[in-house]
Amino acid sequence: MLLQLATGRLPLPRLGRLCSLLGILLVLPGCRREPPIIAVIPRTCGTWLWEAEHTGVVREAPGHGLYVYWNAPMREDDVQDQIEILSGAVKRKVVGVIIAPIEDLPLRTPLQRTIRAGIPVVVVGTDLGLTPGKDLAYVNNDETAGGALAARRIGRILHGHGTVAILGINKKLASTTERARSLEAALADEFPDIHVAFRSLALPTVSQEQQVAERMLAVETRPDAIVALSEPSTRGAFFALIESGRTRNIPLIGFDQNILAPVRTGDIDSVIILNTYQMGRMAMKLVAAELAGNTVQSHVIVQPQLVTRETIDSPAVRETLDLDWYRQ
Repeated sequence: MLLQLATGRLPLPRLGRLCSLLGILLVLPGCRREPPIIAVIPRTCGTWLWEAEHTGVVREAPGHGLYVYWNAPMREDDVQDQIEILSGAVKRKVVGVIIAPIEDLPLRTPLQRTIRAGIPVVVVGTDLGLTPGKDLAYVNNDETAGGALAARRIGRILHGHGTVAILGINKKLASTTERARSLEAALADEFPDIHVAFRSLALPTVSQEQQVAERMLAVETRPDAIVALSEPSTRGAFFALIESGRTRNIPLIGFDQNILAPVRTGDIDSVIILNTYQMGRMAMKLVAAELAGNTVQSHVIVQPQLVTRETIDSPAVRETLDLDWYRQ
């Protein structure tokens, strides 16, 4: 049963209860040998965004004779908890680490220590500014493509003319910074008559993002469309639009797949999702190759997808939203 838990084979509920099990020791005293365990540490757990990564790593690990220890902070802004989880995993003698940092800078030193201890690391979802090479690789979303997808969706909705607000610009994550840069560059290049009328920096909670969006919507010169660059800013903007009764008047293009039901109803125009399922599989493949002494690709890029009412039930989107990590 213990190894079933490590590989994600127990038929537990998909979300919520997962985090309460994460402190369990994976290897009982007295076993003849410890199984090779990979620590997988996303930004948080119990969300569509990162549970799909869970599915990816659990599906890939058995083929390489590896087991998964999955743990994450309860909040996506709890950097210190993520660092402590990483430290605890290293003390448990894991043979590899797959991590999606909450912030770039605070994770650099702990991960450098992990690499110096001879434990290969794959960083998912952002670039830490550390040079990839032996024992360090990256699996990232194509943020340039994601920003361009959002810009072209805005251009189509506004027919090339109007104003847009950009919410959730996170300067603590290189990935989201690139997302914002690409969005504005594509708007300037392809839709010069669409102007950015409002920008806001990312805040850690949905309620704070909602307050920013409400203040923006309260002024007379409201934007013609909104792009929200993260899950908290997407939720915050959506709730603000509900409160103001403008979900059908001001189109919202969001990022990250933790709020998709309103896409079906048309209350959110579209969401650009990360294929964290494939990111998890690729990260596990890279760790396995490093442990086997094989040459590994140091930087893998995975393409995002634009989800609309027309594409939400497509096979590609269904794969990305596969949360059945306990089924092999």
